[in-house]
Amino acid sequence: MDKQEIIELLKKYKAGTLSAEHKAKLETWYINQGSKNNTEPDEETIEESIQYLRSQLPLKYNVISKFSWLHIAAAAMIIASVGTGLYFYNRTNLKSSLISATNTVIPGSNKAYLTLSNGKRIILNESANGELAVQAGIKITKTADGQLVYDVSSSGASAKTENNYNTIETPRGGQYQIILPDGTKVWLNAASSLKYPIQFAMKERKVELSGEAYFEVSKNKIKPFIVMTDKQQVEVLGTHFNIKSYKEEGNTSTTLLEGSVRVTPGSFEGNRISLSKDNAVVLKPDQQSVLINSNLKIREADTEEAVSWKNGYFKFNDENIKTVMLKISRWYNVDVHYQGRISDEEYRGTISRFKNISEVLDLLESTKTVHFKVEGRRITVM
Repeated sequence: MDKQEIIELLKKYKAGTLSAEHKAKLETWYINQGSKNNTEPDEETIEESIQYLRSQLPLKYNVISKFSWLHIAAAAMIIASVGTGLYFYNRTNLKSSLISATNTVIPGSNKAYLTLSNGKRIILNESANGELAVQAGIKITKTADGQLVYDVSSSGASAKTENNYNTIETPRGGQYQIILPDGTKVWLNAASSLKYPIQFAMKERKVELSGEAYFEVSKNKIKPFIVMTDKQQVEVLGTHFNIKSYKEEGNTSTTLLEGSVRVTPGSFEGNRISLSKDNAVVLKPDQQSVLINSNLKIREADTEEAVSWKNGYFKFNDENIKTVMLKISRWYNVDVHYQGRISDEEYRGTISRFKNISEVLDLLESTKTVHFKVEGRRITVM
């Protein structure tokens, strides 16, 4: 492509009007031309792209602004696509002390373990598509696009199945989607688990969550859907919401995108349930509850950030490096260690979860506020 065509495609790329064919052409050009310095667009176009990057897909401005944007552009031409979170840059000019080609950690993928009510354990990512099992007349299948589906409608399921539970668990570096017997869709993030009956009871639909999941609940006005964690209960009739309840984080957040939910703090140990109903709160769309040490507070939610993992990217909202690395460690299945004084800078930005870890760390390191040493699946933050 000549220089003028590149500039025109860049403008359309930023405006979101680029056709799929031309988008692929432009992105392929950047990959193939990464080591050539004589074909870059002019300085004005680079500046326009950087300005767009700053407003749409930046690391926190007060970190990036310590350096000249044009100086960064000279080292690495970065083009951002908000819809896909893709970054392309000149690998030759962007020097990195991070990772050799043999030491690249690939991102997570659809991986999970399913434990049936009879104790049988199925490794879903190693199982063929199609029927996995039949329990009490309910067919359990794995689809080609990585979903676990419970089919009740055509099975003639037994009515005595509500005490038969299945559990799906994702490891670090895994995620999975489940369609429950009532049609509710659940996206399970890395290092998470969901326990549920293979057929819901007559009066309620109750599941148990550890970790993080996004729910699109099938509507049923007479049978509420209840999500239990070790610290709270969320009750809904039909709605879209995200719950994050990792034990190591010390708090539980519930983010509502659509509908209405009631969040009740409490504790759950085995079959013992203790709810603090006087402290329950009802969330409206775009609100988030945060439970810390039995104290439940409501705040305005960044719903895009809350479900970014489900949509395939990381979104960092003024987060310190330890919070950032916690997300990275779960998804890439790496162990993170810290050495020396760690920067207290906060980071804001977005990047695809399907990039190799080297690209994510390169981006963070380009802020000049943090450095990484990578040895296999061990990352030292310096």
